Amino acid sequence: MEFLCSVANSVGAGAGPISACRTAEKRRGFLGQILLAGSLLLASLPGLAQSLVDAGTLPLLARTVAPTPDSLLLLTSQARRVGVSTYAQRTAVLGTLHLGRHQQLRYRLLSEWIYDSRGQPPFVREDYAADALHTMDLGRRGWRAGQFVRYEQSRANATRTGLWLARLGYEQALPRLLPSQATDSLSVLRLIGFGGVVQDVRNGRQDTGPAYGFDFSTLAFLQGGAAPPLALRVLGTRAQLGPRVWQRLLAEGYYEHTFDQYSSGTLRGAYRAHRAEDYVPGNVQRIQSDTLAGELTWAYRLSDKVSFRSVNAVALPSRAFAYRRLGPEADTLQNLGYRQRELDTRQELRLGSRKVQAVLNFGYRQRNRAYDLSNTRNLAPAQYELALARERIKDITEQTTQWQGELTWLPLPRHALSLTGAAQLLRVAAPSKDNQQDRDEAQHQLRLTWTGRWRGNFRTSLAVAGEYRQFVFIRAALSAENYTDRLLHWEPGFTWAPGHFSIRSTYHLWVSYQVRDRASEQLRNRASRVLEQQQNLTYQLTPRLLTVLDYARRENRVGLLRWPAFRESPLDTTITHDLRGGLRYGWTGRRRPVASSSSLRLGYRFLEQRTHARAALVQNAGGSSLIYLRALTRQQGPDVAYERRAGALAFSASLWLQELRTLYRYRPGTGPFVGPSYTPEDLDRATHSLYPYFEVALAWRVRQF
Repeated sequence: MEFLCSVANSVGAGAGPISACRTAEKRRGFLGQILLAGSLLLASLPGLAQSLVDAGTLPLLARTVAPTPDSLLLLTSQARRVGVSTYAQRTAVLGTLHLGRHQQLRYRLLSEWIYDSRGQPPFVREDYAADALHTMDLGRRGWRAGQFVRYEQSRANATRTGLWLARLGYEQALPRLLPSQATDSLSVLRLIGFGGVVQDVRNGRQDTGPAYGFDFSTLAFLQGGAAPPLALRVLGTRAQLGPRVWQRLLAEGYYEHTFDQYSSGTLRGAYRAHRAEDYVPGNVQRIQSDTLAGELTWAYRLSDKVSFRSVNAVALPSRAFAYRRLGPEADTLQNLGYRQRELDTRQELRLGSRKVQAVLNFGYRQRNRAYDLSNTRNLAPAQYELALARERIKDITEQTTQWQGELTWLPLPRHALSLTGAAQLLRVAAPSKDNQQDRDEAQHQLRLTWTGRWRGNFRTSLAVAGEYRQFVFIRAALSAENYTDRLLHWEPGFTWAPGHFSIRSTYHLWVSYQVRDRASEQLRNRASRVLEQQQNLTYQLTPRLLTVLDYARRENRVGLLRWPAFRESPLDTTITHDLRGGLRYGWTGRRRPVASSSSLRLGYRFLEQRTHARAALVQNAGGSSLIYLRALTRQQGPDVAYERRAGALAFSASLWLQELRTLYRYRPGTGPFVGPSYTPEDLDRATHSLYPYFEVALAWRVRQF
């Protein structure tokens, strides 16, 4: 925390430090403070092995020339109430300092909290982070030196981490290295080497060790500056944290070639190797992740109206989990791992004309995973075969075949008719007879949408859709879970904006019938109906005054379905009303140096939820009986919001002073019931509370280029 406070004060958390660093001489003094903080970090603060592994892919270390942010200093902050007892905030400060003509400093300060006043401890999440990158040009030959400092702390998880790296980079244009490409001014080669110290404190342990790595990348425009380049990159990092080792290797390449005016192709390839080690009880666990992946894409234009595209990818990931004991008293865990093969192909055919547009897609994906076990515990052959058989129960193969099509017809200039269809089949197969996950999942969907524009700024839309889903387990042990689901959708809507007045109305009704295959499982059949509607009305009273009224209603009914007779009995019903209305007044200011715009909204919000369901009433004697319970939750109160934009400043704040009431009513039923249970005291108790729900957001570009 001391390091975070010193950096925050140095980079300008207040007006005094900012004004004190305006001259070049005092900027050099500021740089000395950062270097001193980085040195102290090695001696007193913990570090993070993951920081080294992840830092190689960040722009801070991936490029020799660090990209510039949008402003010299950017401050963002957001705080809000999430629930009755939960609050959240996130603050970030990003900035750049130019320390003369050849030096630059980029820094970031971050904090994020999630606070629950009822929790013990109250902080669900309390994270802090800070990093700084200092770079310096070494003459005009493409050499650049610098250092990177990073600190992270998660107080809720009791971890503190940090990192310091010195870096040396070289950048050179390829024409200087390849005289035959003397006219090329875009191709470039970059090489970065970095090394330093990393510390990590977690699980009651503190480890310190060296961290180092390299990053090589090149861009070669073989077909000129207008064509995509050939891109290659190799990244390697390693951190030695006591008995643990973190290591990463990444090699990737990309090339796109245009054969002629009708066809082009791209080729991607990557190899990733990641070794991560952490503590488990009595052991160090090593997770070795290796992945070899490639992708080939080909696009061909058959004519001005027809085009074809093919994307084909293969990936060969593997994972190995190895363990070694920290002491002689610890138990040796069994090493295990798996190998996987993934194939993915997508074919797309497009047709486009003035009246008709069509797209047809075909996709196929296959994933095979096979587990393996190492005999690191020196088991007897019979015991080892038994343990290996238990692991291979998890072997699995997945095959997904998908067809998608879309057809759009424009019969009139202001009307469109669209037909969308999809069909998908997922097959899961397990070689072991003890694995019951063999299943087939089939899904078919068809959707018809019509949209039209009429006179007087009147627009209408209508959509009708149907879905058919089938879920089938192959093995008899889980055949009771087989079901068929039928869904119907109806979505009308319209928008009318004749002048100062506008109204937008949308509806969505969908019905689902879920039917179990086995006759003995018919009591689990369910029918559900969901109706959603949204109404939005606005009226411009004056150029500055706008009145707004929003209403949303959702009704969800779930019932027991008797499919042969096509009858249902209601089980649960939930109805929600959300009404919000108010006046919004906006004004603008043209005072120098920048123009500003502000708005103030005053309104009222009413939210009500009614639930009708079955429950169990617990009597004093200990027994329970069925009741038909009705619960009412009502939240209402004034709603106030303010927004302001002035140049580089954007600020918004809102407050909903919510009054919460909860009431219960019930009617006794006959017979027992298994489900949510209440006592008479619980149902007689009425809740009445007042909660201020707020949200504040700030984005301020303190200094811009």
